Amino acid sequence: MINRIAPWLLAALLLPAAVPALADETPEGTASTEPVETLLAPFSDHYAMRVEKPADVVWAHIKQLYVDGERMRQQGFVVTRLNEEPIAWLGATRGVHPDNTDRPEVTVMVSGIDEEARLLTLMIVLENPVPAYVTHQVRPDGPDASIYQTIIHTRWPVTKPDDGELTAAYIREKMEADVAHHNSEVAAIMQREKAIIEALD
Repeated sequence: MINRIAPWLLAALLLPAAVPALADETPEGTASTEPVETLLAPFSDHYAMRVEKPADVVWAHIKQLYVDGERMRQQGFVVTRLNEEPIAWLGATRGVHPDNTDRPEVTVMVSGIDEEARLLTLMIVLENPVPAYVTHQVRPDGPDASIYQTIIHTRWPVTKPDDGELTAAYIREKMEADVAHHNSEVAAIMQREKAIIEALD
């Protein structure tokens, strides 16, 4: 079964709302006798689209969503800036949603921001076993349009099937299905975002 993904975060992150528990880590140099139930496979996804708005307009909108925390506010999270967090040297926001039992807290840290290149990179921490790294970039496509691209990197949990093992062939098949599903979800959400951006004054 393909993991279902929390819609509000797809454009920025695209991880399942809940992931299987991982097997306990075994100290280096020791042998584990416990069967491995879940592995983390590398995962990467991307989407690009043309937006009928100048690049500076799209860039300002993206920063408002992901640097200022507007995306989380739209989903009912109470958002605060992490001004005292030492590692948040480029800025960070935290969203808390006590009524959301699957995802009560989200932390978004800026890992890179280039105003000239209109390039924003984020580290997003959830309840998942590893953070996701997301890149947003806006490139001019003439004076009145732009190309908006999102790239996501993380590690994706693959759980052992009930009637089999975590073979390379099984993991490949599962990951290809998850990436294909993920791509379709990203495309739908990004197209909705395109309509919002193009309606901006």
